[in-house]
Amino acid sequence: MKKIAFIILIQLVFSSCEKVFMRPGPDKTNKAVFEEYAKLVKEKFAMLKLKKVDIDHLRDSIGATITESITEGELFSKLAFITKSLKDGHSTLTGDTMFYYDFTVGHPKAYDYDMLFNNYLNPAIDNGYVAEYKDAQGRPDYYVGHLSLNPEVAYIRLPSWILDITDEGIDNLFKKISTYKGLIIDLRDNGGGDPVLATKFAKYLTDKEVNIGYERFKTGPAEGDTSVSQLFLKPAASNYKFLNKPVFVLTDIWCFSATTTFMYSVYPLSNVKYLGYKTGGGAGSVASGILSNGWLWDLSVSEFIDYKGGHWDNGHQPDILQVIDENNPDVDEVLERAYREIEPLLK
Repeated sequence: MKKIAFIILIQLVFSSCEKVFMRPGPDKTNKAVFEEYAKLVKEKFAMLKLKKVDIDHLRDSIGATITESITEGELFSKLAFITKSLKDGHSTLTGDTMFYYDFTVGHPKAYDYDMLFNNYLNPAIDNGYVAEYKDAQGRPDYYVGHLSLNPEVAYIRLPSWILDITDEGIDNLFKKISTYKGLIIDLRDNGGGDPVLATKFAKYLTDKEVNIGYERFKTGPAEGDTSVSQLFLKPAASNYKFLNKPVFVLTDIWCFSATTTFMYSVYPLSNVKYLGYKTGGGAGSVASGILSNGWLWDLSVSEFIDYKGGHWDNGHQPDILQVIDENNPDVDEVLERAYREIEPLLK
């Protein structure tokens, strides 16, 4: 899928920590390449236990089938089977083609852009006011304003975390919505981008430093070979923080990577609720490298655990589950449910 490839490309550019690039070794035999990859997964992939992966069993069982007579394509398929077993959208293997784990398969829709624009964001249809901001190339970038569903509730639509917006622009955005009584942040279909930008937005929803959890990095082959980095959300240095008002974040299975960063950053805030469908996860940092034969690999080398002990790399369940009825093309049930849920909370 083109969109999966886009997400992976984004992750190659952005990650939640500095990416480590591993140099290839000298031995290019089929057996050596397979052992090299299995060793990398055991030493670096941070979620073997969480994902229930027995890497020693995979190495032994698949390794027994590796000979020097198998084709390059057959060897790639055997390594890709290990990649698939990780069930991680950030972990990929690239030779002549790219193999990735498609975490979106089998999930219902909670978002339809055409439905959203044609029936809600289009100024010719909706008598609310939602401004469309465009990037330097004139492409739609993000939306800010309110819908006629309730003019007291601000609406922000962020399709990615690669936005043509400065720190001053973020401050102006929150200044525009500062007088509203509630806020809906629509992150559906947001596959990620820059986690630093996602964190900057999160900072506007708190007025005090908050312990959000910790990131656990894999540092060696043993299960206990890990290091921990505590994470905190600090408030923005702004007069326009959106505080003590209800905030609903709309989610679907495509919420991944930097979107997860935003979500776990605001998770401890009691006024923030998630509505929609389970997210895709992808909370960890990523390392990249090259195998001896030139194939590229990405592996998640950390996992995020929130302040309650919850893991986010398999996705996060919403507080309120709601999907779209595909037989009703004129109604965004997720968006309208959010307005019904937020209205009783307005002051």
